[in-house]
Amino acid sequence: MDSATMGDLVMAGFKKLGFIQFTGIDAVDFAVGRNVVSMAPKPEHLNHNGDIHAALLFGMAETAAMGASISGIVDLMGDTFIVARDGKIEYLARAKGEAGPFLATSELSPETVAQTRADIAAGVEIELVVPVTITDTTGKAVASAAFTAVIRPRRK
Repeated sequence: MDSATMGDLVMAGFKKLGFIQFTGIDAVDFAVGRNVVSMAPKPEHLNHNGDIHAALLFGMAETAAMGASISGIVDLMGDTFIVARDGKIEYLARAKGEAGPFLATSELSPETVAQTRADIAAGVEIELVVPVTITDTTGKAVASAAFTAVIRPRRK
């Protein structure tokens, strides 16, 4: 199965979640070691200053990170359990509603993907730090984030 098809399947799973439905987060790019999602803000997503509410930026970043964390191991998902353990975000600039749509990009190196696959094959629990950058429509970074994805063998 090619990356685009796999990305569509992953996003279809995400879109079953109420939070994703509320935010309108959409898939942009999904490949091994990479996940990019977008969000075009609606009035209900904005705070009193006309900026995207910080919680939505956090959620968008987590969606990108978790997609990237599984992007190189989708074929191994039946043997693994994955969950976000924690996340940290730094707001770098105003995420003005009119500056959307916004992109959240998360990328892992080929070496990280290869090591993750090897650890899964060995039955080793993994804590993977997954970085994310959120940009506005001009390419300006409005937030930087990192999430820890815990990947462990599925309990039988």
